[in-house]
Order: sequence, then structure tokens, then C-alpha cells
Amino acid sequence: MKNIRQVTQIVHKEIKRWIRGQKKIIVVIDGYTGSGKTSVAKRLARLNPDYLVLHLDDFIKHWKTRKSMMEKAKDRSKVFEYKWYRYNDLERLVRLFKSSERKKIRLRVYNFTKNDFSSPKLFDLQKRVLIIEGIFLLHPRQKRNTLWDKRIFIKTNPQKAEARRIAQDKKKWGNAYLPEEHPNSYFRDFRIAYQRYLDNYSPDQKADLIIDIDT
Repeated sequence: MKNIRQVTQIVHKEIKRWIRGQKKIIVVIDGYTGSGKTSVAKRLARLNPDYLVLHLDDFIKHWKTRKSMMEKAKDRSKVFEYKWYRYNDLERLVRLFKSSERKKIRLRVYNFTKNDFSSPKLFDLQKRVLIIEGIFLLHPRQKRNTLWDKRIFIKTNPQKAEARRIAQDKKKWGNAYLPEEHPNSYFRDFRIAYQRYLDNYSPDQKADLIIDIDT
């Protein structure tokens, strides 16, 4: 079994190889919630000041918008799969990073403690490597998937990932955390969406690097 430090070192080594001869590259890290994506991305940011790290959860839509979408949806799992995040803001940042038209950009990020948007965050677009971690980033039906230069997929045992996911969600949501059996919990819909993603699109087969953290 690999720990977060070991996974980070594997990813760091590959990125150093990928960036050779390139002015800039965009690397995405996908995997089930609780697979360690966020922890790895945070460690990478500390390893190299030329890494700009983005967390997809920073680009989540406001809870009021998410609640409204779920109440109106015929299939709530598809809201997770296609509409849960502010992809337009993410794409804008990615395109500006690739074009080098601007040195910096300010965008809203989500504050889970306040359950609201925080003040706009400043992103330095002059860095050489943009790393994005999140779910559904290798989805072939998402047009943004064509923007990535390199793709990483972290595999993990579902039962172990579930235990980590619950611990992370309790920490993230605090008193607002809802267990899966709660009628207002959306996690069952997310699980359906992610299983469909795995079954229909095999994201690991689209990755340049696959890391199985349980071996």
C-alpha cells in the first residue's frame, strides 16, 4: 500500500519528465473521493513553487444553486456528473494559463466553513505547471477534457476510500454533514454518477499515469 508521500513522489517525478522541453503543461489528477487526490496536490504545491494547484471543489456552485438543481432534476446523479461545478470559471483560467495572455487572475472560490463564496482568490498564471485535482476530469463527454496535457488516475479500494471519504466530509462540512442514509443527503446520487463514469468510460484507460494506492 502506498502512502500520500510515496504517491506524491511518483507524480512529482513524472511531472518533471513531462515538462522537459515544454513551456507549460496542464496535469489533472482524477480518482474516487477519498483516494488522496487533494492531499497529493497540496504536497505537490509545497514541493515546487512553479506548480499552480487547483482543487475542483474550489469551483463548486453555491449551495443554493446545487439545491435548486437537485430539486428540479429528473435524474439527480446527472447533476453531479455534469453540472455540480463552475466549469466555465475553471475553463477560463485554464485557457488564460495556456495562452499566457494574463499574468494573474482573480476568481471566486468556495468556502466550505461559511458555505458561501469567499473573496476572489488570486491565481498566478506565470507558473509552468498547472495541476488540477478533482472528479470526472477524464470524462470524454466533457469538452474541457481536451484541454489537459497529461492525465493521472488514482485507483483505490472502494471500501477503504469510503471510510476516508466519510472522515473528510465530516471535517469539511462540520455540523452540516449529513450521513448517507439521511433523506437530504446527495451522496447516493454521487455514487451512482461515479459508478456510471467508471463503467461507461473507463477513465483509468485514458490516463497517462495510473497509481494504485492499495498495492
